[in-house]
Amino acid sequence: MKKHIAIDLGASNGRVLVGDLKEFEVVHRFVTENDQLLGEFYWDIQSLFRQIKVGLKKAFTQYPGQIVSIGIDTWGVDYVLVDQRGALVSLCYHYRDSRTDSMIEYVSGKLGGKKRIYEKTGIAFQPFNTLFQLAAMQRDRPQAFAAARHYLAIPDLLAYWLTGVMKNERTHASTTQLYDPRTGDWAWQIIDEMGFDRSLFGPIVDSGTVLGPLTDAVAHQVGAPQEVLVIASGAHDTASAVAAVPAAEGEMPLYISSGTWSLLGVELPAPLASVQAMESGFTNEVAASGNIRFLKNIMGMWIQQECVRYWEHEEGVKISWKELDEETVRESTYPGYIDVNDLVFLKPNAHDNLMVDRVKAWCEENGQPIPVSKGQYMVAIYRGLARAYKAAIDDLQKVIGSTFDSLYIIGGGCKNEILDQWTATETGMTVYAGPSEATALGNLMIQAWATGGIESLQEGRDLIRSLQKVKVFTP
Repeated sequence: MKKHIAIDLGASNGRVLVGDLKEFEVVHRFVTENDQLLGEFYWDIQSLFRQIKVGLKKAFTQYPGQIVSIGIDTWGVDYVLVDQRGALVSLCYHYRDSRTDSMIEYVSGKLGGKKRIYEKTGIAFQPFNTLFQLAAMQRDRPQAFAAARHYLAIPDLLAYWLTGVMKNERTHASTTQLYDPRTGDWAWQIIDEMGFDRSLFGPIVDSGTVLGPLTDAVAHQVGAPQEVLVIASGAHDTASAVAAVPAAEGEMPLYISSGTWSLLGVELPAPLASVQAMESGFTNEVAASGNIRFLKNIMGMWIQQECVRYWEHEEGVKISWKELDEETVRESTYPGYIDVNDLVFLKPNAHDNLMVDRVKAWCEENGQPIPVSKGQYMVAIYRGLARAYKAAIDDLQKVIGSTFDSLYIIGGGCKNEILDQWTATETGMTVYAGPSEATALGNLMIQAWATGGIESLQEGRDLIRSLQKVKVFTP
C-alpha cells in the first residue's frame, strides 16, 4: 500500500503518523497547547501548526519517496475567522471557554425556539456549538467579527496554511449547528437571521476531496516533494473514527468513539430530526461516507483526565495507569457513581474549581458515598459512564425503532478494559473493543480511497477488521 500522513489532533494531544491500514508509526507527538488569558480560554493555534511542520519534516525524512498524501482531523466545533488577506482577526477560542454559557437561551429566542433550530440543523444543543460561539463573538467582539471575511474550522485553517487553499470540509461543517443535513449546504436561513454575513461561509467539500499540493514554502520547510497532496479527510475526528468501525457490509453498527468525549450512535441514510430525537439529545452529523452519524455526546474520559492531571501536576503524584487500574478493581465494591453528563463537569480544572472537588460535591449532593481514594474516584467515573451508555442506548433504540445486541467501542478509550467489561455488563451487550487507533486509521483510509489505494470505504473497513486487533467482552 502507498503511505500517507495522518495529522490527528485531539483536545489533549496531537500526533503526526505515517502508514497505511496495516501498520503505521507515530513520528511526532505533542501537547495541543491552550491557555487562559485574562479569563478567556484559547488554543495556541500557531504552536500547533509549528508542531505539525516538525512532524511532517520527520515523516518525509524517515520515509523518503514513499508518502503520497496528507490528511488532517481535529475535534469539532472550534474555528477561526480570517480577513480578506487570510490573516486571523482574533485568537482561536477553546470550546470550553465560558463566553457561551448563556448563549443557548439567547440564540434560541432569536431564532424562534430550539425545535425550529433542531428541525433545520439536526444538531443537539451544547453551549460550545459553533453557532453559539459565533453569536458570542458577534456580541463581545463586534469589531473583530466585522473584519472577518471567511470562517474556517481548525482543520480547514491548518489545511489552508499548508496549501493556500481555503475550503470547508463537510463532516466538520456539520458540527457547527449552521449546516443543513437535508440540503447538504449551509443553513442559510439561520445564518441570515443571526446577521452573519453569508460570504463568511465558503464552498463545502466532501471527505476525500483533493485540496492541492503543499505551498512551495511549506514543502521546502518540511522536505516534501511537490507531488504530495493534501486531502480533506474526515476532518472531524469522530467522522474519521467512525469510518474505521470494523463492521461488515450491510451491517448498521452501534458504536462508541471513546476518548475525551464518548460519541455513541449509529449511521443512518438520512437525518432524523424528530422532537423525540431532540429531546433525547441526539445529533445529526455527516459521516465520511456521506451518511448521517446519528449520535449522542457523552462527557467521556475528560473527567478522569482532569482528576489525573490534578493529582500529577498539583499534588506531585506520578500516576501509573497499571497501578490505578489495579486500585480501581480493588475498590469496585464502592457503590458510588456520578452523572457524567452533568455540565458541572464540563470546565477544566481551576484553582478554585477542581474536578476532584466537583466529583466529591456531586456525590454528596446526590446521596452517593463520597470517594476517598483514587480508585474510588475512578469507580465513580467508570460506573457513571457505563450507566450513561446504557441510558443512551435505550434512548437510541426507542428513537430509531431498532434493537442491538452488540456494541463496537473504538478509539483510545477502548483500551480501558475495566470500562469495556462494565459496559458489557451494564448494557447486556457483547462489546467489541478496537481498534484503539480508529481515528488515525479512518484518516488513512479516506486518503487511501481518495488516491486510489482502495476502491471504497467498505473495503477499508474490511481490511481493518482483518488486520487490526479487536477484544471481545461479554456481560
